Amino acid sequence: MITVDMALQIVIEKADVIERTDSVGLDSANERILAEDIFSDIDIPPFNKSSMDGYAVISEDLISLPAGLEVIEEIPAGYFPTKKVAKGTASKIMTGAPVSEGADAVVMVENTEDCGNGKVKILYKVKKGDNISIRGEDVKKGEKILSRGVKLRCQEISMLATTGYHKVKVLSRPKVSILATGTELVEPDRFPSFGQIRNSNSYSLFAQCQSAGANPEYLGISVDEETNLRGKIKKGLDSDMLLISGGVSMGDYDFVPSILKEADVDIAFEKVAIKPGKPVLFGTKGKTLIFGMPGNPVSTMIIFELFVKPALKKMSGDTANYSFKGKAILDKDFKRKRAERQEYIPAAINRSGGEIRAVPVDFHGSADMMALTKANGLLLIPIAVDKIDAGEMCDVIWFSAADPSYMPA
Repeated sequence: MITVDMALQIVIEKADVIERTDSVGLDSANERILAEDIFSDIDIPPFNKSSMDGYAVISEDLISLPAGLEVIEEIPAGYFPTKKVAKGTASKIMTGAPVSEGADAVVMVENTEDCGNGKVKILYKVKKGDNISIRGEDVKKGEKILSRGVKLRCQEISMLATTGYHKVKVLSRPKVSILATGTELVEPDRFPSFGQIRNSNSYSLFAQCQSAGANPEYLGISVDEETNLRGKIKKGLDSDMLLISGGVSMGDYDFVPSILKEADVDIAFEKVAIKPGKPVLFGTKGKTLIFGMPGNPVSTMIIFELFVKPALKKMSGDTANYSFKGKAILDKDFKRKRAERQEYIPAAINRSGGEIRAVPVDFHGSADMMALTKANGLLLIPIAVDKIDAGEMCDVIWFSAADPSYMPA
């Protein structure tokens, strides 16, 4: 067996950024990875514009206050001024409107008094340039505003729209094939007969792939028979990644490892010192990554979080840190009989009195997915550690980057 850290290092080294690209509209660009540099086709702002509702004035007219000025025109946003501001005059102007020629400042409307009959009284002084956004002060025409590899958020999408991009080139999402194995499995819409169980792994994996920014495809269930399994694996090897749940252990009907080797998959490891999830297989064929996971649902989910998600993020070109590890104070004693594997226990992590605290939830083993519904993270027990007392610091992993202030019911 190899350690979790060694296994993850192997996986990350084998994961390559996908070279395919897609052209998507801005309504589909959120959280995609940009595949091109972006340059502005305009100055931003595109003209000298008012940043306030008020009056465009010549600042030198306001040496003595109050100053009475003649209002020569009104300039709403979206209109262009037609008159030049000269000494003793002002233009009434709205936020975002172009500043009149001759004016060098804008007085906020709350610092004025409308005298009627086309007159305004200015009550406070302004300096040259006050309340005016200068053309190109944010971005110059031709300037690079976004670089290839950026993850698009609402901020970047706003800039794309501002600079005339209604479509953008992004890296393609990894295509992931999902295969469940086991003659005992039936789909969720069927009532299981004696000895059968419903297939849950494929659907949890499908959801995890979507959350990780991948495009999953479900290949169905393969019975424990070599010909059927061989055909489905062959189809899955055409994807960027193949996820197989079940059939990777040491049983008489665990055919996955031998069929993968027969298909010239280069197996990097078949066991990891982890609990749950020890019989996890990882291999490659060309640039396709293959994971064989245990059939128990908690094992499958944890293996995905620890190994598959980081690989998908790298393949997607997403360089953000998705390892949500941290420290918490353990609220309940933890003991175990054997300590030769790194163990992950479902935990409820919460913030209390400014401290992050973790409580292991009642957990009956790798088939107990119900326990994970009561958890928002995992307690990490390192190799050789057989107990942690309540009140001690412990290692935890959150299922997301959210602040751990949520305590499941």
